[in-house]
Amino acid sequence: MDRPGAALYRYELPLRRALPTGRGELRRRRGLLVCLRDEQGRAGWGEAAPLAGWGGPGLDATGAVLADWLLAAAPFEAPEALADRAEDSLREAPCAWAAIAGAAADLAARRRDVSLASFLVAEAPGPADSPAGQVPTAALIAGDSPAAVAAAAAEAVSAGHRTLKLKVGSALLAADVARVAALREAAPAAALRLDANGAWGAEAADAVAALARFEPELVEEPCRGLPQLRRLQARSAVPLAADESLPPLGEIRSCLPLGVAAAVLKPSALGSPIWVLRAASALAETATAAIIGSFLESAVGTATAAHTAAAAGGPAAGLGTSALLGRDVCEPPAVRQGALRLPPGPGLGLAPDPAADIQLVEAFA
Repeated sequence: MDRPGAALYRYELPLRRALPTGRGELRRRRGLLVCLRDEQGRAGWGEAAPLAGWGGPGLDATGAVLADWLLAAAPFEAPEALADRAEDSLREAPCAWAAIAGAAADLAARRRDVSLASFLVAEAPGPADSPAGQVPTAALIAGDSPAAVAAAAAEAVSAGHRTLKLKVGSALLAADVARVAALREAAPAAALRLDANGAWGAEAADAVAALARFEPELVEEPCRGLPQLRRLQARSAVPLAADESLPPLGEIRSCLPLGVAAAVLKPSALGSPIWVLRAASALAETATAAIIGSFLESAVGTATAAHTAAAAGGPAAGLGTSALLGRDVCEPPAVRQGALRLPPGPGLGLAPDPAADIQLVEAFA
């Protein structure tokens, strides 16, 4: 018999090439991994990977929150009890909450010998009462020129993706229009998602109107703030989506209807995957699409989001980001014919190698 315990790790992963966004250029991804271990030696993994521009503590502060929380949590209880404690104490640090709740859910699923998706459906019943083994996902198209965008789009379509996502807002609107035109020409039948990360501000209405002729499925965060998004949606026929402007998980139900067409729910950014599923169900009650998205995190966070998406059902997820990383903490879920395949086995179906590309910060017993 092993002694239950926990460990906190850090990682730093390069992107294959810089990714321009409306909040600046991203060249590397840094984050933290939490491992919870039970008396049988089974381990559950969760991830905290804050990004600048999102609410809540940054990476260093999140690491300090996690270290203090794990130190205070010993001796370690059953994972369900740890998840309850995290729910009560970590809502102000959503990425830390996501890491503890994700690791606890992974461990609980492994202890029941079921996939994380099946565990989540049992804990938070919703539309997908029998989770599928694969999740249709959008491909994130990288390219700072029309030619590069067209080439990436053609490659994504040939790989089976029916939904394509492009970051906009980091350059002049005319440059974005040219890139989106190239995207639409290369993928005439694809659903297009355009993500400005709030960059357009007061010019959002003009930008959305300029891009409307390309018939985007939705435009994410053309401006910042839910009240601003609501006002813009009220006078625009283009579907808009809230992402960074969403309220905390515990407040989403009280803000319904959101007043926009869709909400992008990123478990790694928001908190517990069980709470994410509850939010998705509440959104569905008001005919608001809930899209489960990636936070450009490692394979651990991506797999957590994939299992959450399988449990939630709904539109194509936004999980096609692992290919942007030059390396990962372990083999990420495979994407075939436009769908992300859930790894086989209990829990997440994957686990980092502590001796590989992660560094131990502290162990707890």
